[in-house]
Amino acid sequence: MQRILLTFLLIAAASARAGEPAPRDAPYNKVFDPWRACQAAEDLAKRGAPDALRTLFLAAYVRINQPFPGGEDLEGMGIIFRDVLPAVGDSRFAEALAAQRPDVRSAVRWFLAPDQKRPLTGFPKTTALLTSAPKVDWPLLKAYRED
Repeated sequence: MQRILLTFLLIAAASARAGEPAPRDAPYNKVFDPWRACQAAEDLAKRGAPDALRTLFLAAYVRINQPFPGGEDLEGMGIIFRDVLPAVGDSRFAEALAAQRPDVRSAVRWFLAPDQKRPLTGFPKTTALLTSAPKVDWPLLKAYRED
């Protein structure tokens, strides 16, 4: 029985159309658009929804790994992060961020930019997590250097 099921699955997978695009109304059609993912998750993230915060963090990671300079998308994502942090509070934001991999924290740091130019005053837990995240030479940064 297992062989029959396995054979059926292999035949079905082989006959699937590999280049077929996702339908326009598919719920996952925004996976590779981090800016829109941030916009969609912003309201829930401001209320501290764990999945929405995770969406923001992963959107930052996806965008900073894209090897092309940006403009409004990067600015908009930075604004969303700077609006969500005070709305949700330092403890809750830091707790959600601490659950992420160090490289994801590093990506979030790029959008919140806790440095001498724009210190994150009033958010000591988040600042500690972000400043301890590894320094990564992201594809986005390489694109800016080569631009």
